[in-house]
Amino acid sequence: MLILMLVACGCTAPPPQKELTGSGNGPMGIPQGSGQYVFTDLLGNADRPITVYTYRPASWNTLGPVLMVMPGAGRDGRSPRDTWIRYAEQYSSLVAVPEFSLANYPGDLWYNAGNTYDDNNWNPKANWTYTAVEHLFDDLRNKSGATRNTYLLFGHSAGGQFVHRMATVLPEARYSRAVAANAGFYLLPVSTIEYPFGLKGSPLYENELPSVFARKLIIMSGGSDTDPNASGLANFPEAEAQGSTRFERARFYFTTAQAEAERRHIPLNWEYHVVPGIGHDEAGMAGASAALLFNET
Repeated sequence: MLILMLVACGCTAPPPQKELTGSGNGPMGIPQGSGQYVFTDLLGNADRPITVYTYRPASWNTLGPVLMVMPGAGRDGRSPRDTWIRYAEQYSSLVAVPEFSLANYPGDLWYNAGNTYDDNNWNPKANWTYTAVEHLFDDLRNKSGATRNTYLLFGHSAGGQFVHRMATVLPEARYSRAVAANAGFYLLPVSTIEYPFGLKGSPLYENELPSVFARKLIIMSGGSDTDPNASGLANFPEAEAQGSTRFERARFYFTTAQAEAERRHIPLNWEYHVVPGIGHDEAGMAGASAALLFNET
């Protein structure tokens, strides 16, 4: 199988704040303001720790939302966490950014593709990096006292690849809304194209696709993310078949899902939105994405 490729997002973040570190066990173990701690996934890859960057507004309480933000290809967790501070404050949300470091999770197979396979062999679901997000959510609830049974999910660029692929092959994941923004190319929800570009031979069972389509997955495109020669944009044939730019590929992904849902006569609960004037920029995409994520009425 081809190794997935995508460029990291170039985000502009607010000035860094003083951070608190530590294990933070017990209720409100997630400090107010900016913090970080090391999460060891004892149910998955226990030998590959994950640094988690957090932000808890003073206004957040245990009934409030939890937002998981997936980093770009550079895997830095601090920058996306800082980008989302203003929206954490605006929507009184706890934010957590798991940093799947390049040292512990090298290459796109470990991150974008979720460690679902290795050398053409399927890995146990407990060891998928997608599943690690589920394990982290339980850890966050234990540490913070959060009472909600679901979380919100966002990813930009390579993080957008992670999010939409996780939403596809892990339909039981407990997110209530997910945004995949400005991904470089997509796992198409059709059984005529080989995995990891389509569902043929994928770990998703055929009868699970209606459950995938029923979830609230929001595809976001920067209206100006239209450079066919953008640095790091995948240009191998499977990616080019989806369009020459990230903007074209996002639209192709959504229209492909619409056509497949219509062909199968099943509902599609996904959305597609364009943010005018924004290029490949997480900070520029975050405000519009936040408005959609936190509007769960």
